[in-house]
Amino acid sequence: MTSNVKVSVIVPVYNVEKYLKDCLDSVVNQTLEDIEIICVNDGSTDNSLAILEEYAEKDSRIKIITQENKGLGGARNTGLYHANGEYISFIDSDDWIELNTFEELYNMSKNLDLDMLMFQMKVFNIETGEFIEDQHNNIDSIDDSLIGTVFNYKDVFDVLFKIPHNSVNKLYKYSFLNDIQFKFLEGSYYEDLASFFPLFLEAKKVSILKKQFYIYRIRSESITTSGDEGSFDMFNILKDLQKLLKDKNIYSQCIQEFLMFIIVNLKFVYLRLANAHKNNFLQAMKENYNVLELDSVSEEHLMMWHYEDRCFYQSIKKSKDGHDFDLIFKCSCNEFLVNHYEGLVNQLKIQNQNLLNEINQLKNNNSSVKGKFKNIFRS
Repeated sequence: MTSNVKVSVIVPVYNVEKYLKDCLDSVVNQTLEDIEIICVNDGSTDNSLAILEEYAEKDSRIKIITQENKGLGGARNTGLYHANGEYISFIDSDDWIELNTFEELYNMSKNLDLDMLMFQMKVFNIETGEFIEDQHNNIDSIDDSLIGTVFNYKDVFDVLFKIPHNSVNKLYKYSFLNDIQFKFLEGSYYEDLASFFPLFLEAKKVSILKKQFYIYRIRSESITTSGDEGSFDMFNILKDLQKLLKDKNIYSQCIQEFLMFIIVNLKFVYLRLANAHKNNFLQAMKENYNVLELDSVSEEHLMMWHYEDRCFYQSIKKSKDGHDFDLIFKCSCNEFLVNHYEGLVNQLKIQNQNLLNEINQLKNNNSSVKGKFKNIFRS
């Protein structure tokens, strides 16, 4: 596809009248002007559409597509269908970006002929009005020696499951997405997780620009902080990822890291669940235990896990219901911390005793020296 548009910016919009202007202002004022802005009004019932129309009157680069609500994945797919840009960017309409984002991303992607360019995010807590350092949304797991170079998943295989799977902190070549016939998962939560690995494992030319261009807004009503029935989508997404790894013939090489990744994500979902869903989620974990091959976790790798992940994993089989699970999980975490800090206290006691012994030894030595000097002067 040939196009004069350098970047297609796809903005799904659903009931975000409080934040939409911040998002649009950051896009229309980009230093790279040769962009198209595809706003997919995904069945909004608030004032979002009126805001979009207000901006579209002033900026011809804005295209508004209105559809019945299909969710984030469906809205992004609609935007992709109408995109004409050489590169593709996704922005959630409650977030915003730095004004030089697309100029720097496009120039680097074009110069290196990249399929995917990853960059960093920063998190804004709407309740406190503060920016938060969040390692889960950054790319620090990838060795600094790869920054600015061209690589693929084989070069970062050891940290494959530690790379942030957000769709919004990446710039994609349109022809790459088209060649692999990429589509977001529709009608499901966690579409970013479902899409990242099919993309990353196919991308031949990836790079990193280690700058925080994207500002991710945390708000209490967002999908990632909700805990309803949609949370159960995680099981199918993890099973699909397991199949993908097997189809790519890399599953046996990364099974231990993948099993930890499963537990990390199940814990992430469970801790955000409404209490009414916890019992069913525990039963779903038990039902999918063998399918996800969780019995294959090796003791050696288990001991390297974060203690909360380890306790969460070990509590699944021990628990009968959600309430039982909560108690066992918390008890296991507390027991670990007690043992951990008891060990530290004992180590400190030993160190202190050794120091006291050295002090006493010095005192004795000094007393001995003083005695010798007294004897010399007497003689």
